[in-house]
Amino acid sequence: MTVVSPRRPRNGPARAPVLLVGLLLVAGPSATGCVAESSTAPTAGIPAPGVPTAATATFGGTDAAWIQLMIPMNEQALAALDLVPGRSTDEGVREAAGRIAAARRAELDELRRLRGRAAIPAVDEHEGHDLPGMVVPADLVALRSLRGPAFDLAIGQTLREHVEQGARLADAERANGSDAQTRGLAERVGRTRATEPG
Repeated sequence: MTVVSPRRPRNGPARAPVLLVGLLLVAGPSATGCVAESSTAPTAGIPAPGVPTAATATFGGTDAAWIQLMIPMNEQALAALDLVPGRSTDEGVREAAGRIAAARRAELDELRRLRGRAAIPAVDEHEGHDLPGMVVPADLVALRSLRGPAFDLAIGQTLREHVEQGARLADAERANGSDAQTRGLAERVGRTRATEPG
């Protein structure tokens, strides 16, 4: 039997660097359809330069972009992880999925607190975007069609991409973010990803 992977074909190896460039706020459109902002342009919910409030003064565009990307990335990964108990017969896969799901829920709590502190609107800026590391509806449809070893193989590939891209994005935030709490969370995210299956 041939196992069909739930991952969509990517547009070549340039997609991940394009997303990272967008996260680092280099001006110009990315291949994903997301438009990056210049480092001097105001971000949605973030005051324009020179008009900071006490709550948002430490947040930069990279911090906001990272928060806005990591929230849907984790939410969508949880949708896939929630399928594991009913479809996997491998105890190791089930245990790893439970550990990853707990970590993503804890991260989401912190990300949402940071989003509120930065006054970033609770809107998914990446809805419908097929970005590296994100689980999209087509992935969930494919995963729901599988059980046992075929499911384990597919969920493993899906989670591997999610973990690897999350680590890259955390590195970008740690190196380029301006808010200490957001950089601190990125540091913890990077450490967590280093302990997960890759």
